[in-house]
Amino acid sequence: MFSSTWGINTQRPGSSLGHRPIKARLGRAAPVGSLRHASYSVTGSLRILGLTAYPRLVASARVRVANYAPFLRPDGIDLEFCPTLTAKDYRLLASKVSPARKVATLAAITARTASHHPPQHDLALVHRLRCLTPLPGLDPPTHLDVYDLDDALFLGSPADVNRRFQWVKQEARRSVACMRRARLVIAGNCYLASRASEYAARVEVIPSVVDPDRQPIRQHARVDVVRIGWIGSPTTSAYLAPLLPVFARLNRSKAVAKLIVVGADTGVREPWIEHYPWALEEEPQMLASFDIGVMPEPDTNWAYGKCGYKTLQYFSAGVPAVVSPVGVAAELVADGRGVAASTADEWQTALLRLIRCWDERVERGARARAFAEREYSYQRWAPELAGLLRSLAS
Repeated sequence: MFSSTWGINTQRPGSSLGHRPIKARLGRAAPVGSLRHASYSVTGSLRILGLTAYPRLVASARVRVANYAPFLRPDGIDLEFCPTLTAKDYRLLASKVSPARKVATLAAITARTASHHPPQHDLALVHRLRCLTPLPGLDPPTHLDVYDLDDALFLGSPADVNRRFQWVKQEARRSVACMRRARLVIAGNCYLASRASEYAARVEVIPSVVDPDRQPIRQHARVDVVRIGWIGSPTTSAYLAPLLPVFARLNRSKAVAKLIVVGADTGVREPWIEHYPWALEEEPQMLASFDIGVMPEPDTNWAYGKCGYKTLQYFSAGVPAVVSPVGVAAELVADGRGVAASTADEWQTALLRLIRCWDERVERGARARAFAEREYSYQRWAPELAGLLRSLAS
């Protein structure tokens, strides 16, 4: 079974995936590798172990697991976030240090993980992968309660830097193994759910969401130079390449818009582009400094697995977005919350319209913020997640 409660079609064209209300189904408890389960009550407190390779520094782990903890407590669910990598580990592995040092770090992390005994819990949830490298019995685990998927890992990573290490990480094989063994797979969108249903007996959709209460709202004003923002990582910054000539044309006669790139460096040095490092504590204010947000994506199966988180971040700040009409993104910007654009001319037309029309930015931004609060917030989805987790406690 795979379902959604909000009727958005995010599967690849030609799929017959339907949308049905979530129906919690009871299952039999199963151990997770060497993890120790405790006794629990369906109506009492429930202890969830949130396992992932990635620290809170990484958006997917933070958004899909760690940030849910305070929102699940009112339902009597205690979620403990247990990443394999520390923030220091992750920064080192993502840096330009020598391959030998990275291998040594991975070996140390693997040994540390193998010897670690997680605390007692009722259910274990694995997000993406528990470890960066395979550990028999631990990753993929022999048995698994919940597997959370917000990217098309079953396809293998499309990034050149990651493809070189596929023989080590084996993401596709391990992701499929986790789906086969999980009692419940939680997918970030309907395309992922449709693919997960090829391997898993039970699949449910919980989208990636935001916390609007913690996000300042952009105070839109008439300005001479509009700030158009993109936030992401060096891996996804390649998607910006087709937009750079568009910005060059927009600013050919005089500066009308600046592209604000947060979290990556395009290598372009022009008056109309600024680059900023990403920092978790500075992210809310940076988002609130944008007048328009952009999310360009290629029309690929990997992109269809994306959950539109960038767009939701812009929406949370009351910022309208221009996006590629790929997967869930096309539905997010519908009903006047943003604009979809495919070709360079469409991107230029959409951006120029929002640059010139201050009142339209205000109107679309307000719709976007209300939509994020109503449909894509932790406040909206934590009770749904709580119900799914409790459905396993039988």
